[in-house]
Amino acid sequence: LATLHTNDAPSAVTRLTDMGIEPFLLSSSLLGVLGQRLVRKLCVHCKRQDGQGKWHPVGCTECGMSGYKGRTGVYELMVADDEIRGLIHAQAAEAKLFEIAQLNGMKTMREDGDRLVGEGVTSLEEVLRVTRE
Repeated sequence: LATLHTNDAPSAVTRLTDMGIEPFLLSSSLLGVLGQRLVRKLCVHCKRQDGQGKWHPVGCTECGMSGYKGRTGVYELMVADDEIRGLIHAQAAEAKLFEIAQLNGMKTMREDGDRLVGEGVTSLEEVLRVTRE
């Protein structure tokens, strides 16, 4: 268990190899990588929904006129299955790891953020601010 600063879960593989961990060791020991970012939550007292169903910050005395109060996380989990392990061992490009992880079921932080937007927890602008896609 370790923490790394990367843009997304698959980038952790590149970071670890750059730090000197041999790909054959990494591929045999890595179980998964969880990427996370914090997004601000819309203030429950003043958030407003527009005609298209999108939620927006407004601002009130409860949130200090920011429209946001509190934070929550958006996440992505890349599970190191046999296919991902093979790619790590073969020193595949980060983009390939990302592609295969998604094909094998990884939801990106943007997709997790879209879920929170749909639930009215945060705004689309906030998700776009913290994700790189």
